[in-house]
Amino acid sequence: MKTSVSLVRCPDYGHDSLSAAVMKSIGLAGFDLSSLRGKKVALKPNLLMPFDPERAVVTHPAFFRAVAEAVKGYTDDIIVIESPNFFPLKSTMKKNGYLEIAEKLGLGIADINRVRELHFADAEKYRSLEIAADFFDVDVIVNIPKLKTHGFTHYSGAVKNLFGAMPGLRKSRMHMKAPTHPEFAGFLLDLYGALLHGFEKKKRFLHVMDAIVAMEGEGPGPSGRPKQVGAVLASTDGIALDHVAARLVNLDIDRILTIAGGFRRGYGVTSARDIIVKGEDLEKMTVRDFVPSKNKAFSGIVWPLTSRTIKNAFTEKPVPHAESCVLCYYCKKVCPAGAISNAAKGGKIPRYDYSKCIRCFCCMETCPESAITSERGRLQWLMNVFDR
Repeated sequence: MKTSVSLVRCPDYGHDSLSAAVMKSIGLAGFDLSSLRGKKVALKPNLLMPFDPERAVVTHPAFFRAVAEAVKGYTDDIIVIESPNFFPLKSTMKKNGYLEIAEKLGLGIADINRVRELHFADAEKYRSLEIAADFFDVDVIVNIPKLKTHGFTHYSGAVKNLFGAMPGLRKSRMHMKAPTHPEFAGFLLDLYGALLHGFEKKKRFLHVMDAIVAMEGEGPGPSGRPKQVGAVLASTDGIALDHVAARLVNLDIDRILTIAGGFRRGYGVTSARDIIVKGEDLEKMTVRDFVPSKNKAFSGIVWPLTSRTIKNAFTEKPVPHAESCVLCYYCKKVCPAGAISNAAKGGKIPRYDYSKCIRCFCCMETCPESAITSERGRLQWLMNVFDR
C-alpha cells in the first residue's frame, strides 16, 4: 500500500510562513483536518528536558504552536501528553515556552503520573507496556517529533519520539531490559505497534516533524548541535516519515534499525518503494554535510558485552569532564544501571562504574551542561572492519 510523506520548505519559525507550511504539509500527507471535529486529540511533542529551544533539543515552541493551532481549528478537545526524562511536564513546558501557548489555546495537560497497561498480543517481545493513561481517552494522536541524531539509535524521529508515551523513569528501565541497539529498536517497534493496534478503540495517527532546525552530531540532548535544514514533513505513517527524514539529512538508513524492522513488521509501508514524497524534490533538498553521531557501539553486530574488558575495549563509553561539570547529578538520577555515583571527596566529576554501564548514553543525553562526551574503546577500530 502506497503512503505519502510531505516535504515542504520552511526556512524559519516565523509564525505566518510556518503556519502555512504546516497546513500545506498536513494536506499533502492526505490527512483531512476536518475529520477532527468532535474528536479528542493528543499532541505529543519532543520535550526531552527544560532547555533553550534554539539549541534544537526540543520541538520548537513556534512549531508546536503552529500544529496546535491547525488542530484547534477543528476541535477544542486537545491534551498535551509528554514525559520529559525526570522533569515535571508543566515546569518543562514553562521553561521551553510551551505553557503560555497551551494556556492561550486552552489545551489540557496530561497527568503523566497516571499510567495504564497497553496490551498488544502480536508484539515480538513486549506484549504489555505501561503508558500515560490519557492516551486511552483520545481518538487521534498527533506526534510532533524533532529531527535529531541519537548516540544510541543513530536517529530520533517519529517512532523514537513515541518512547515518551512511557512516563518518567520507566523509560530508563527499558534501557536495562533492552541494552543493545537491536534489542532497543525491537522494543520501540513493539511500542509503536501497540500504539497502532493495541487499543480497544484504534487511534488515528498524524506525524508532523520539525526539521526546520534539526540536530546533528552527538544528539539528542545538549551535546548535539543545531543544523539548519528548513523543512516540515508530515505523514500518517511514522516509519515512512522517518525514512524520508533520514534521507533528507543523508543518514545511513541501515543504521536506523526501526526503519528496516518497521518495514518487515508491516506497520504501514513495507518498503521504500511504497513511499511517495509530495511537495519539494527530496534530492534537491538533501543536506549533504549533515554530521551523524560518531557512536557505532551498537550498530549491526551484537557484541558479547559480558565482561568488563571486552565492553571497555570494543565500545564507546560516556565520560564526564571536570571543566564543564557542575555536579548536578542529573546523570546519576537518570542512569538505569545505577552505574554513576557521587564524586569522590574533593572530586569534580561523578564516578562511573563502567562494568555496570550499559552504554545507553542517557547521561549524555540528559546533561544540561554538555559535560559528558563519548570516548572510543581501545579496539573499537575493529568494529569498523567487521561492519564493512
